[in-house]
Order: sequence, then structure tokens, then C-alpha cells
Amino acid sequence: MTGATGVLGQPTVRLLIARGHHVTALARNEERAQLVRELGATPRVGDLFDAQFVRDAINGADCVMHLATAIPKKVSPAASDWAMNDRLRAEGTRNLLHAVQKRSLHSFVVQSVAFLYGDTHGEWKREDDPLPRKLPRNLKSAAEMEQHALVEYKVNETPVVILRGALFYGPTTHSTRAMLDAIRHRHLPIIGSGNQYWHWVYVDDMARACVIAAEHPAPGEIFNVADDWAFHARDGLNYIAAQLNAPAPFRMSFLLARILGGSAATFFAQSARYRTDKIKKMLGWAPKYPTYREGMAEILRMVGKR
Repeated sequence: MTGATGVLGQPTVRLLIARGHHVTALARNEERAQLVRELGATPRVGDLFDAQFVRDAINGADCVMHLATAIPKKVSPAASDWAMNDRLRAEGTRNLLHAVQKRSLHSFVVQSVAFLYGDTHGEWKREDDPLPRKLPRNLKSAAEMEQHALVEYKVNETPVVILRGALFYGPTTHSTRAMLDAIRHRHLPIIGSGNQYWHWVYVDDMARACVIAAEHPAPGEIFNVADDWAFHARDGLNYIAAQLNAPAPFRMSFLLARILGGSAATFFAQSARYRTDKIKKMLGWAPKYPTYREGMAEILRMVGKR
């Protein structure tokens, strides 16, 4: 596994071990290796960009899970801030796929993002819907990662399965904690009418999707992973503010939000909904937290309202 110490990797490791699997995780340094050990997995210290190291590390594996990301934590990151994430998706994916060529493998799970569909203006998106011709720079590497994985499936029969996750939220995600803090201090406005749809997935539910995809391979398939309720941004922000006993969020025009918030405003103003019939039918996955309300209740129980 790559990305074992990340937001998605940690619950995925725990779940795999609970289900009786032995997990070997790549770690870029000894500090990360110690965290891998604490999770109950076996670390292999080295560089994902070292092709020979990756080939050696994968020896004996019957499944590969590529969960490594480097998402910038800035509100409005510059193009250069995405460089490492792009490299993980491009070069990192290539090294892993090349390392498993001509090897017997049960499954190869690739974590991708539902953001690839772009702003769908509230339309539901399925896995076979075409992606936009023009993608934001920070998403091009995700599309290239998917394409490379699918080519390896077609040419070398590598049993890849691609999981397009909606926005992760959970008690350990930076974006969730930042959002809650912004709502508490009335720093996160409702942009425009607030009718845009947001669609999320609790990070533990995404981890369950990864494990199910590893255990029940579906070679060459792409699956959307999201909860059961796409909600209006206006309703969600007001609900979360009420749960925090915080002031109701104020409204701001998109134009002003774009001037003040840059690319973050564009992100929050997007509207998208994702169909998940396919993963439910083919893999039997279903979210433990079917809506953001159940998920937020769990988060606030764990981290508190203040």
C-alpha cells in the first residue's frame, strides 16, 4: 500500500488488518515507518519514485493499493503546490503498474476523485459519462493516472479497479477541521443562492470501498464512491452551524467570493451529484454514514463542538 499513513490510508490499514490481511506499506522515512508499525502493518522504507525499490517491495504481494496523495492545505493553492500530488499520480502510478507486470495479482486498487466530472450544474454523473475535455490543471494528473491504469488492464490484464471518491470528510481530515473552524467563526459564507449540490463521503466509508474492491476484484471497472445524499450547500452550512451553536452563515455573491477567495470560491460554488448504483450492485458496498448529518454527528462526538 502507498499512502498508508494518510487520511484514507490509516482507516484502510486498520480495516484490512481487522479482516485478517497482512499489510506491507511503503514509508518514505523512519518516522512514517513507525506510524505504519503502530497501525499494525509492516513498513518498507524507501522512495515510491525509485522504480527498483518499488519492484522489490511488491515481491510477494497479491494486491496493490495506491492511496498516496499530497493535497495542498492552502485555501487557494498555486499550481506549484500541486507538483508532488501530480508526481504521485503520474510517476508513482507508473512505477507501481510497471512493477506488477507479468506478476500474478489479485487486484490493483487506484484511488481517484469524482471531481474529475467537474461542475455538473447539479446533474447526476455515472461512471460511463464522459469527462470534460478541459480539466483544471490540478486534476489532469488524476485523469492521466486513470488512463494509464486502464491501458495496463487492456494490454497486460493488470486487474485494476478505479475508485472515484467524492469529497472526503471525517474527524482527521484537514478540510473538515478547517471547515468547522470557519463555520464556528462565520468565515465560510453561502455563495450565491446556495442551491449548488455538495456530495461527500465519510472517510471510513471510502476505506471500506477500498477494502471491498481489493477483496472482490472487478478488473477494468471504475466506481463512484459517495454517500446517499447530495445536499444543497445552503442547507448543509446552516445545519452544521446549528449543530455547532454557531451564528448562521452569511451570503456572498459569487463575484465577490471569487475576488476574495480565488480558486476556493470556484470550488465551493460547484454543483455535482454522483450515482453509486454500480458499486452497490457489483461490490455490495453501502455507506455506514448515508448522509452528512450522521457523519457530522459522529465527528462532533469525537472532536467536540468547540
